[in-house]
Amino acid sequence: MMSSLFKICGRLHGIASGTLAASAAALLAAGLLSACSNDGKVAGGTEAESTIALQVQLADGTPAGHSRVRMLPEDFLSDGASLAEWTESDESGFVEFSAEPGKYAVEIRNVKGSNAAGAVLNISLDTNASAIDTVKLGELSSIEGFVVPGSTSPVVRVVGLDRFVVPDSTGHFVIDSLPAGNFKVNFVDSLENNSVTLKFAPGDTLYVDCSDPDSEIKVFKQPEPDASKYPDKDWSEHAALLSQIEGYAVGTLGAAGVTDSLGEISKAEGEICIVTTTEDYLIVEDTTEVDSAGVAATKAVIAPGSLRECAYKDGPTWVLFEKSGTYNLRSPLRLKKDKTIDGRGRDIRIAGMGILTDVSSNLIFENLTFTAPAITVLDTSSRRALSIHNGSHHIWVDHCTFEEYPLVELDVKRGSYGVTVSWSRFENAQTGVLFGLPADIIKEPDQKLTMHHNYFVNLSENGIRAHGGSLHAYNNLFADMESAGIECADSAKCFIESNVFNIAEAVSLYSLADADGVPVDTTFGFANMQGNRLMAGDEGAVADSLGYKPDYKYSADIADADNAWFVKIDSGAL
Repeated sequence: MMSSLFKICGRLHGIASGTLAASAAALLAAGLLSACSNDGKVAGGTEAESTIALQVQLADGTPAGHSRVRMLPEDFLSDGASLAEWTESDESGFVEFSAEPGKYAVEIRNVKGSNAAGAVLNISLDTNASAIDTVKLGELSSIEGFVVPGSTSPVVRVVGLDRFVVPDSTGHFVIDSLPAGNFKVNFVDSLENNSVTLKFAPGDTLYVDCSDPDSEIKVFKQPEPDASKYPDKDWSEHAALLSQIEGYAVGTLGAAGVTDSLGEISKAEGEICIVTTTEDYLIVEDTTEVDSAGVAATKAVIAPGSLRECAYKDGPTWVLFEKSGTYNLRSPLRLKKDKTIDGRGRDIRIAGMGILTDVSSNLIFENLTFTAPAITVLDTSSRRALSIHNGSHHIWVDHCTFEEYPLVELDVKRGSYGVTVSWSRFENAQTGVLFGLPADIIKEPDQKLTMHHNYFVNLSENGIRAHGGSLHAYNNLFADMESAGIECADSAKCFIESNVFNIAEAVSLYSLADADGVPVDTTFGFANMQGNRLMAGDEGAVADSLGYKPDYKYSADIADADNAWFVKIDSGAL
């Protein structure tokens, strides 16, 4: 999948060569191109009055024999029922069309083995005119779109070409195998017919929002997400990172701070530890234990230069990585306090048994990808990718990708507070984030969590499941999940604002139902929703959150298509 919303690679090459044009004219005069004609009927026309002859060439100028060619009116719109007929050029790439006067789009395609190339030529024919041209083929391209769904689902068509696409339930669509060039794209819904001309330069990224039938189509550009920069032991880069913290985790210092016995965090001078190996434990011989056969026993020791060695250092530590790679944890990595694990400038993938905090504080996880674990069975013994529990506090998870896990990818529970998760991506699991445990296990009224600018996609249950405590969720994007985006249950207080929910059910207010499907009233939560964009409609169907609003300063963006796409492309490890 392309990372951009719309991208066209390359341009149409329409090059007229005097020599080749003369050759084409001579062949046409001799009647040698007539075998490639379409019997004088093109795109529903009648007896032709004008003629066009083409020679099709590959990018290197060699003839593109047996290329497929079709010609449609410039304003043609596919109805999705049938494809327009193709004709074929001869071995030398020559082809002739006859048509009534008018404006046409000629599409050419050539396939040799696994290589395909194409082009589009826009032609205007006058009465009794003859046009002769040479067309060079270029790399095929694709249009990829993400239309935020509204009350109707649009049909997407490329004007002048036989392309008809219905977006999926999330509003996503792809139109591939397009010849290079610039195209007018048409969006049709049940209320009105809209179209917009997309003028692509190579490398352009365009966003099209046609979800609101009461307003004009909006076309705008978004920058490609910037790759993260390796901080290279520069403490000013660590300070710049801290300046981006919002929400409950404000006050977290990571490697630039130290936590005292009362849990207070103050500034301190940390050390830098560079991870130089993807190894976790090494198996070594223990010569102090030798059996009767003279064979020494073995034991596992922490590998020098490993992530585990850096993470277990005493005192505040800024953990950086010498190289990209997969760091497979052979046992849970249990962190205590005052660490920044910083994967910026590298592709750092954490696999294996995951990371746990236990009565921990002052931790930062930056630009990491948590991928498929060692345990893949769907049971509660499977460790989370990242588990924040037992009174852990002041923890910031930023720009991380949670790529795959059996059940829950990140949990915050058992009285943990002062936690912010921002600009992260959760996919391919049952639930993205578990906040607290059901009330019949433990009541957790004091836990606090901020979730902002995160992307939840392809989850079989919820994006966020809140049991008790205070949850502030803003500017998140929820797409493609089978249950509610947020479950606010077990007396949880949820302030939910300026999110985009591209799913049928935005919020659920209970965690259990009886045998008849009736919600169990003791499992209800309290949600206050403001300024959200909902696929399903009215956001007033949920309860009040008993006056809960966070007591920190923050800035929530408007929940529109622009913000949704910005979250989609900029969330996760960069």
